[in-house]
Amino acid sequence: MSKIRAQRMSPLIHLAKKSVNEALSYIGNLQQSINSENQKQQSLMSYQGEYLQQFQAAGSAGMSGNKLQQFESFILQIDTALTRQQHQVQQFEQQLQQAQNIYLQLNQRLKSYEKLQQKLHQRADAQENRQLQSFLDEMGAQLHRLQQDAQQ
Repeated sequence: MSKIRAQRMSPLIHLAKKSVNEALSYIGNLQQSINSENQKQQSLMSYQGEYLQQFQAAGSAGMSGNKLQQFESFILQIDTALTRQQHQVQQFEQQLQQAQNIYLQLNQRLKSYEKLQQKLHQRADAQENRQLQSFLDEMGAQLHRLQQDAQQ
């Protein structure tokens, strides 16, 4: 009976493993997205630094008011893009944290199922061992009686 119960746990364990693997895959995808977004952010920051250097060089040589407004407008656009990029990274990091929490819950559930299945197998084995021992004891007792009857 316990062996059957232990076997019934197999599909549940299979589904739990599948969920854990899907969660890990999702976490990996999120981590790749975070790395990609961080690289984009670094590129924007580098571009902003280069552009500011050009602005300073052009400013020291003198520039028209129109050119100054163009530089300032473009720097503002880069700042806006950086802010959006930082927000994007933060969103991915929040999603990653949530996915890691879900993974931990799913993994804990999987371990619980596996532990329960192991206990059911152990109980079934112990029950089989007791039945076998009882059978062997009975056979030994019968053999002993037969030997006693043969001696008389």
